[in-house]
Amino acid sequence: MASLPTLRKARVLFGNGFAIMTAYRAQIFIWMLSGTLSLVMMLVWIGQAAQAPGGRVGGYSGADFASYFLSVWLAGQMIVVWVAWELDFQIRQGTLSPKLLRPLDPIWLHLSEHLSERLVRLPLMLLLLALFAFLTHARFSPRPLDYLLFTVLVLLGFAFRFLWEYATGLLAFWMDSSTSFSDLNWLLYSALGGLFAPLSFYPAVVQDVARFTPFPYMLGLPAELLSGRASLRSALWGLLILAAWTALFGGLRLWMWRAGLRKYGAVGA
Repeated sequence: MASLPTLRKARVLFGNGFAIMTAYRAQIFIWMLSGTLSLVMMLVWIGQAAQAPGGRVGGYSGADFASYFLSVWLAGQMIVVWVAWELDFQIRQGTLSPKLLRPLDPIWLHLSEHLSERLVRLPLMLLLLALFAFLTHARFSPRPLDYLLFTVLVLLGFAFRFLWEYATGLLAFWMDSSTSFSDLNWLLYSALGGLFAPLSFYPAVVQDVARFTPFPYMLGLPAELLSGRASLRSALWGLLILAAWTALFGGLRLWMWRAGLRKYGAVGA
């Protein structure tokens, strides 16, 4: 059980992060609008289904595509992470130094800001989801267990992506700009995650490789659960793979942080 001082620190961190994010409500709304690629892909695939014989493509009707891509959009909105950009700037500009004087690993400051931003984002996100679902006649799963598994996968997906992007940002200890890797990160996340199309539409060899990576379980699998197309077995497999990758990057992040601090201090920061 967490000690009282630890709980008090967590409350202060979260309260401070929430105050900061509340002040940037308009910016958060703009961020949400900029993350609408899945909605664009939804319109593309709905159009393809409308022109296809029988009104279906790969077993998906227009309403099925709407359900899938709206669920992808919801999952994607919940696991947005920008910590790599912040770390890259702080390390290169030296603004990390004052944070090292605090008796607290800066990762908790970043995490509190990300979690607070989710709380500010959530009401508008659900409102937009309801509107899009009404307009597109999307149908979602009637099984309560699917919503529970969706929530667990999204939380674990956020944890993995946060640690993954944190490790990417820490590369700035050794190179001029770590953000050059961000485009590659996004490409892997989007292509193998199911942002462009359901993974079942990909060649079999790509599916075989992807199922051992964390990416299909961050977007595609949660979306299939919410749209009622995923089995319990596939959900449990996804949880296992995603948990393993999260643990791996948790250890990698800690090692990079300690090694990077030694290099950072050696140059007089």
